[in-house]
Amino acid sequence: MLLMTQHSLNEWLSLLEARHPTEIEFGLDRIGRVALQLGLSHSMPGKKVITVAGTNGKGSCVAALESILLAAGYRVGSYTSPHFIDYNERICLNGQSVSDQTICAAFERIESVRGDTSLTYFEFGTLAALLIMDQADLDVVVLEVGLGGRLDAVNLIDTDIAIVTSLALDHQDWLGDDLNQIAAEKAAIARSGRPLIYGDVTPVPGLLVAAGEIGAQLLLNGRDFSLTEFNVPANTTLPPCSVACAVQAVKLIDTSLPDATIEQGLQEVNLLGRFQQVDLEGVRLILDVAHNPQATELLAQRLRTQKLPSVDQKIIAVSGIMADKDIPAMFLPLVPLVKDWFFCDIPGQPRAADARKLSTLLYNVNGSNEVNVVESKSPVAALQAALANANIGDSVVVFGSFFTVGPVLEWLDQAQKGSIGGG
Repeated sequence: MLLMTQHSLNEWLSLLEARHPTEIEFGLDRIGRVALQLGLSHSMPGKKVITVAGTNGKGSCVAALESILLAAGYRVGSYTSPHFIDYNERICLNGQSVSDQTICAAFERIESVRGDTSLTYFEFGTLAALLIMDQADLDVVVLEVGLGGRLDAVNLIDTDIAIVTSLALDHQDWLGDDLNQIAAEKAAIARSGRPLIYGDVTPVPGLLVAAGEIGAQLLLNGRDFSLTEFNVPANTTLPPCSVACAVQAVKLIDTSLPDATIEQGLQEVNLLGRFQQVDLEGVRLILDVAHNPQATELLAQRLRTQKLPSVDQKIIAVSGIMADKDIPAMFLPLVPLVKDWFFCDIPGQPRAADARKLSTLLYNVNGSNEVNVVESKSPVAALQAALANANIGDSVVVFGSFFTVGPVLEWLDQAQKGSIGGG
């Protein structure tokens, strides 16, 4: 039973951000000790667990899974990260974010048993999500890995179905530069004798080796399943590999699921910040959290397929990016499409590259091609400058980080309520 809460959610989050000395600390020992005190086991009896890892497309896969399963009548819990506006977005029961009270009560319970064990912000939140979903009346629990796989807090739970959506170099500071080793880290969410669904049509060899060593039942996109086989709606804006993995997982849970239910679920997916399109008085705003080269390549492909009404209309980019990313490689797919760039600092994020650094890197990549660059102090300030530069029919693309797209989403939310904030 969850305890009554003594602090607000904002108070709790501020405490958790300040308490642990490092933002990321791999390992399952500390979180495992506290989970034991909470009465959480390595499984969730009576519930099917699906764990989703991957370099890109994790959130899209979770959203597709959740929507299809709900359309099929299943009771579903999901845990994702990070959030855009409200922390509550991370923990959903049957498609709805849980309340502040529910999260705070879980936090109180964790605090009451953790003793002198120090937990990161993410570990504390993961335990809260597991505690809430363990006590909820659910059929399926979908867990998104935060970073890596093997040592991520989510891997505390033995999954029934593991998914690796895609593999590419990212987070090298924590995961290293060896793609095969990264593949092994992510594949480690799988369990012996249970399915491991992998979304890359051209598989990374290291994942195949790791799956064999684990003894997982490996299902490969393009060999064991495919989008064409599933006959999914062509107008979904989700990454194809994520959709394929989600549908394959659902079919493992319910082999008789009708195509119409799958199509209904995919049509009803509502996912913030993944090629999300908003009309702002004739200017098309596109929000996409693309934050590594693989993701910006997909973004560029999508922009090329969304033809502008005339040659006079243009694509304008708004971008803020973490400094540890391969920023030049992120720019390369977009340089042929974008001539007007609005770079921003990201206040409160010490890992972020500043706007001047982004401008310098773009000039290095762009070479002698003509380009217009504006630097701003925040994502919203950059967006407002870009919109002031846009004409009817133009597209403004906001990309680079959750911490870039999130403030813009909050600004849009305020705009809908008639109280637009400044930059």
